[in-house]
Order: sequence, then C-alpha cells, then structure tokens
Amino acid sequence: MGAALLGGLVGGTGGALFSPNVESTNQNAYIFGVLGAAAGAGLAYFLLDDPQSSLKAPMLLDDTAKPHNEVPLFDFSPELKGIRPEVNFKPVKRYEVPLEKLPPELEGKVKKQFIIEYESEARTLEIDNRTIEISPLKAWEHVYEK
Repeated sequence: MGAALLGGLVGGTGGALFSPNVESTNQNAYIFGVLGAAAGAGLAYFLLDDPQSSLKAPMLLDDTAKPHNEVPLFDFSPELKGIRPEVNFKPVKRYEVPLEKLPPELEGKVKKQFIIEYESEARTLEIDNRTIEISPLKAWEHVYEK
C-alpha cells in the first residue's frame, strides 16, 4: 500500500509540474497520480517478498511450528564440506519476552515468547592433516511455548 501511495504522490506531482498549461494542471495531476499509484503497486507486487513468508515462527496458538534445518558449519571449504562436528549446547539462561504483562484481551490468544541462551565448550577436531579449534560458542534461540 505504501508503494501505491508513493507512486501516486510522485505521479501526481510530476503531472502537475510538467503540465503544458495551467488549465490542464489538475487533470494531469489526477491522471498521472492514478497511473503512478498503479505502477507503484504493480512494482511492489512483483519485486517485494510476500510478508507472510518472512514469519519465523507461528504467533497464534493454532499455528503449527516449522522444523529447523541443520546449519552447515564448514561449507566454506570443499575438503571440509561433509564434516558435521558434534557441538553440545547447554542452556544457560531463559528470558521471557515481552517484559511487560500482556493486556487481558490478549491473554490466552498468543503464545508466550522466550529467548534461550546456550553455550558450548571449546573443541579441537583432528581431520587428516588439519587441526581445527572451535572456540566456545554462544547461541540464542527465539521460541514460543507449546
């Protein structure tokens, strides 16, 4: 909707500024405003991602969670591409989000959100003639209650 408004504003302004005479200024602003709004909405539809696809997790209680994918750690090197080291994360702390209490009209309608902080210990991997030192890692997971 914002792209249509911006297109309409730009088109209308251009139609008014570049009108050949004073008598047709309003008509040109209207026509080019409508054309600009249509062009802006069309471009936004074709160029921008679907906002629904950017949701990372379900927000409502009746939505289902999507499975997590494996994170490839060594895909930067062809020789190490198949390596999947075992990294054990231990939960360290759990933060509840939001920090304020929900209003009564939202209680029970949305899931509680949490940020869970994890830590892993340092590891050393011996692979053929290579030694790879993995520093201690921290990870944060954003989850919803089940």
